[in-house]
Amino acid sequence: MSQYIEPVKSALVLFPFVALGLTLPYMLFQYRRYGAVLLLRTAIVYSFVLYLMCAYFLVILPLPDVETVSRLTSARVQLIPFREIADLLRNADVDPASPATWYRLIWNRDFFQIVANVAMFTPLGIYLRYYFRCSLKKTLLFSFLLSLFFELTQLTGLYGYYPRPYRLADVDDLMTNTCGGLLGYTLAPLAMRLLPSREQMDARAYRKGEQVSVTRRCFAALMDFAVMLAALAALIWRLPLMIPSGEGAAAMAAWLFGCYAMGIVGYFVLGTWLAGGRTVGKALLHLRLTDLRSGERPKLWQCAVRYGVLYLVVMPTPAFLLLAITLGVENGEISVWLVLACVALLMVYILFWLLLAVHVVTHDNQLLHGKLSMTHNVSTLRHRYFARWHGARHARDSAS
Repeated sequence: MSQYIEPVKSALVLFPFVALGLTLPYMLFQYRRYGAVLLLRTAIVYSFVLYLMCAYFLVILPLPDVETVSRLTSARVQLIPFREIADLLRNADVDPASPATWYRLIWNRDFFQIVANVAMFTPLGIYLRYYFRCSLKKTLLFSFLLSLFFELTQLTGLYGYYPRPYRLADVDDLMTNTCGGLLGYTLAPLAMRLLPSREQMDARAYRKGEQVSVTRRCFAALMDFAVMLAALAALIWRLPLMIPSGEGAAAMAAWLFGCYAMGIVGYFVLGTWLAGGRTVGKALLHLRLTDLRSGERPKLWQCAVRYGVLYLVVMPTPAFLLLAITLGVENGEISVWLVLACVALLMVYILFWLLLAVHVVTHDNQLLHGKLSMTHNVSTLRHRYFARWHGARHARDSAS
């Protein structure tokens, strides 16, 4: 059993790192497509990824030494159909005409190998029918192709890493794996009775997507920051800004903050105003900034207040406080005005996070920078997808 348990353990150890790498593109796709990320859908998708990793590791692990493989003289491929079954009947000393000898099958290693090949692909059939809504023909095709990929992986010696195959590529494995996928397709209705359908999850996600969550806005902000920093770096490289000649932390901090403020004003303030409340991140996630009272595009002063408070006051507060402490240590004293300024910044910073905590509980769309600028984000997703979903649902209801 260790030959099956150890690959699964390896997949479980590696899975958190793979999941971490998939999180950003997965959430970006979910927010762009549906406007919301459902916990159940996430669990299903990530469990499918874990299943594929376990199946793949069962095929390739444990990895032998290259020199050991180079000395192998065993067969590379087995192309005779049903040979595995014939070997099972012969090795188990089973007489098909005598039912009293059939019990010997279950104690034979070849029988366990066949059952394992079928069981390994049974979850694939369930996933394909339940979540991916594949037909019987598509399930048969995808099960066959995945099994073919595994067998070619073995036949090529892990894509040429080994001088020859270290495991036998067997046509019987191809058939038993495919049968496992068809078995999963047959068993899928059990999961479909216990779990909501894909259509139900889509409908729930679209309804949630009409509301703008903090996470969705944070993802849009991350993409906008990446675009802004790339543009700012290109601008500094093309038009080198004068680096301060003075020494010390204050001069360098002032120069860095000046470049940062230039990017905030140029990209977020002017860019959002000129684009009618949109940025690259907002456009990708179907968001738009609007005037809270009129619902129209924000005014220039509203963009300046919103992004000035958020990105020039609140977010840099920890850096401001660290710089103030550094300057106080360098000068040997801290003035009263510096202390008052630090206290005021700290109060604004605490207020922002308190309002964020309230937002998480009450789902209020307004945070500190939104309240001061009288702006808020609205979802534009339903204009493209929600009406389409309603139309498809109406067509299905009419047909039934």
